[in-house]
Amino acid sequence: MNIRYLILALTSRCNLSCRYCYHGDSAIPMDMSYDVLQKALDLASQGDGPLHIQITGGEPTLAENLVHFAVRQASMINRPHTIGIQTNGTNLSEPLIRFLKAHQVQICVSLDGPPDVQQQLRGKAAATLRGMQLLELCEAPFRVTTVLSAANLPHLPRTALMLAGFSQARGIGLDLLVKKGTARESAVSHPEAEELRHSVAKLVGVLDSVNVKRKIPLQLRELDLLKDALSKPSVNGGKPFCHACRGESMAVAPDGRISLCGQTLRDSDFNAGTVLNPNFERLTAFSGQALTSKMCGQCPLQGRCPGECPSRMYYNSSDEPALVCNLYLGLLSTINSKMS
Repeated sequence: MNIRYLILALTSRCNLSCRYCYHGDSAIPMDMSYDVLQKALDLASQGDGPLHIQITGGEPTLAENLVHFAVRQASMINRPHTIGIQTNGTNLSEPLIRFLKAHQVQICVSLDGPPDVQQQLRGKAAATLRGMQLLELCEAPFRVTTVLSAANLPHLPRTALMLAGFSQARGIGLDLLVKKGTARESAVSHPEAEELRHSVAKLVGVLDSVNVKRKIPLQLRELDLLKDALSKPSVNGGKPFCHACRGESMAVAPDGRISLCGQTLRDSDFNAGTVLNPNFERLTAFSGQALTSKMCGQCPLQGRCPGECPSRMYYNSSDEPALVCNLYLGLLSTINSKMS
């Protein structure tokens, strides 16, 4: 098995209560042991080619000792690799940021909007903002990931304007809400498809205006994905969206259990053994999966669609394809308007 994407959920502990957490609120507080962490790294080191290691949780900075250990041990892996960390930013400190920066760890902050929106959806908005200000102080580049829902979609332009005040901010990634965990019972819902299309187009317009005055432009991950797809020859059936679609992704829970990706952790339907007794065959459950929608036949992106996360398609059932399609079509309209 050749792992190209390793997700390390260092802890199930979290200091927020996000209204749509796909891990749910019943997780027993647990930190990964050093032995489990080392075994996970050993399994990933056996492959070849580029490897990305993503540190996550819970909130990984609550287990700062494990963050240090993971980063240091990963540096000994004898294959090309990169390391990233996903954090809510509330527990960042100057020493930790300088450590991450020194080891070239890619930092991504979970941010769903300006402070009032962040407070509504995640809580502790002031602490997250403080973490972002520390990143700025330490001159540590960072990106943000925004979970898109009906609650924060109208505020995307304000989110871009907020990030414009941070010279170290590098861009935004948009993740559609996953109906798993607490999100299944939450009042937070998916946005309307047409509203999604128009809102992302407005977001691009604001980013264009902001970037005129920035030395380093703020990027929109999904727009970059779309531009890359449009620049390449058409492919029947589309290309794999992620490493899980190639059977090259492995997520490790704090107790050592293995799954395909971070979103399928703690789901017994996707259990792939443990780091001591892995069942690599189970990691191929999403292999070959591609986005399909009733819109595909007449879509201008046919053959060049960037695709969609297979676990989101699984948990959101029939809701998400139309949403992600409208996301891409909204972005396509901004590209076409600039060319006309």
